[in-house]
Amino acid sequence: MAGLFGLIALMLLSTAPGLMAQVDRVDEEAVKIQELFIDASREKLLGNYDEAISMLENILRKDRENATAAFEMARIYEAQSDRDKSLKYAKDATEWDADNIWYHKFLADLQQQAGQFEEAAATYERVVELEPNDEQSYYRLAFLLVKANEIKDALKVYDDLETRLGLNEEVIRRKHTLYLSQRQDKKAAEELLRLIEAFPDNVQYRHLLAGFYEQIGEGQKARSVYSDILNIDPDNAKAKMALAGQSGQETDEIRFLNQLKEPFYSPDTDIDVKIRKIIPFIQKVADTGDQSLADALLELTDILEEVHPGSAKASSAAGDLLYHSGRKAEALPKYLQTIEEDNANFMVWEQIMQLYEETFQFEALRGFSERAMDYYPNQPVVYYMNALADYHLGNHDAALSTLQQAGFMAGGNVRAMVLIYSLQGLLYQATGDTGAADEAFGKALATDDTAPPALSRYAYALAQREERLKDAEQMARKANELLPGQAAFQMQLGWVLYKRGDYQEARAWLQCAAENEGSASPVILEHLGDTLYQLGKVEEAVANWKKARAAGAGSSALEQKIEQRKLVE
Repeated sequence: MAGLFGLIALMLLSTAPGLMAQVDRVDEEAVKIQELFIDASREKLLGNYDEAISMLENILRKDRENATAAFEMARIYEAQSDRDKSLKYAKDATEWDADNIWYHKFLADLQQQAGQFEEAAATYERVVELEPNDEQSYYRLAFLLVKANEIKDALKVYDDLETRLGLNEEVIRRKHTLYLSQRQDKKAAEELLRLIEAFPDNVQYRHLLAGFYEQIGEGQKARSVYSDILNIDPDNAKAKMALAGQSGQETDEIRFLNQLKEPFYSPDTDIDVKIRKIIPFIQKVADTGDQSLADALLELTDILEEVHPGSAKASSAAGDLLYHSGRKAEALPKYLQTIEEDNANFMVWEQIMQLYEETFQFEALRGFSERAMDYYPNQPVVYYMNALADYHLGNHDAALSTLQQAGFMAGGNVRAMVLIYSLQGLLYQATGDTGAADEAFGKALATDDTAPPALSRYAYALAQREERLKDAEQMARKANELLPGQAAFQMQLGWVLYKRGDYQEARAWLQCAAENEGSASPVILEHLGDTLYQLGKVEEAVANWKKARAAGAGSSALEQKIEQRKLVE
């Protein structure tokens, strides 16, 4: 035996040098791969992607299943927007190192970007296996399944997550949304009822259920839930607001709005909730001009301004109500207050400029439009309004220059181009260039031959020239039919009729214009005075000429008309 053991020992010793050499070679190869990887990483950081790829390919030739090299190749190809190669190497990385969660997450991102939602979901299933306690991984998996239209599987993921977490509001909300998207209203309601059952004193969950019932048209169920809320919290303003005027019978609008006063005084109810409650009534005022309804709503907006000071939404709503119920002078301060509280709503800026135009406050319009240019330098309507102000103030060259800028910005905006071309027509008319005026009006009508501003302004220009008066009358009448109640259009039709010798009807239209905010316009008042003089009403004519002088600059003959108490052409 001793001899045998000796022989074995001799044999082992004789093979040891070969084994040691093999270990050295393996270690040397690993070191070379490590060096290559370091060099590749450096080149990648420097943006030398081709050199980095070459080195990583060399690594993969030496070590065919090197997951780290494959992952880095995938990242480089992603940076180069080569989706196919990036996906290939990312898949290789996950196959060669199936337990590396970051490889799977990266692959799922690539698959999602490529619209491969089923594949991305399958990849994320492995992420959940590797990270079973990470809540966000479940949400991501469910999201990918929804994108892949695998709704049942997504719901199962939420069920699995709920098993781990217990009853969870976020999970229930997401399940509720999924059931809702599938029109499974009963199951959607059941999810919210589970929340209420678990937290019976939390009225917010009951509000969610009531809102859901309202959304699907189950008004009676919604009212029942709101009643339950008031049993728990008798002062709950949102529930009171929801039940106002909803006893199950029809009630008049004013009474309904009066019932909203108490909940509107609650500072805890978000102003958006309150505003949403009255928006349909504000729209009705806009459509009908109903002053009684507007007054009832203004009482509520007063409460909103008191309870939510500094809220632009309250002052803006008040401005809309005043404007649409015919109280433009009162609306203006509300709109100005709105932009002081929040200057980011361009529609309010535009409304203010429109108000200045409609009330013939052209000095104010010029100053305000210049201010608007600082905030909204790319809005063509701002430049148009500035040019309009300059036109009425007699600054014709400045107006034409500003209109040119407006035209550059307007692009394909038909409404803006109609306004710009038709105002150019008035400006060229004022400077005596009737050819350019006709060309501009032609462009306006070619852009939209039913646009009231283009029709009315061209008619007025023709009347001033005493040309094509029959055509002018047709255009002016059409403008007033398409957009009634505009003082400028009423005045322009009145002047066309004056030039046609129909002084009685001209007086009627000019009187309408003067009563419709036109009492501040020297042009309207002077035209009305001229018409009254033609009808033999000298005292009334002189009175209107004096009003025109007090309102601002009239024609060059205005002073002579007043002094001589007669018409001076």
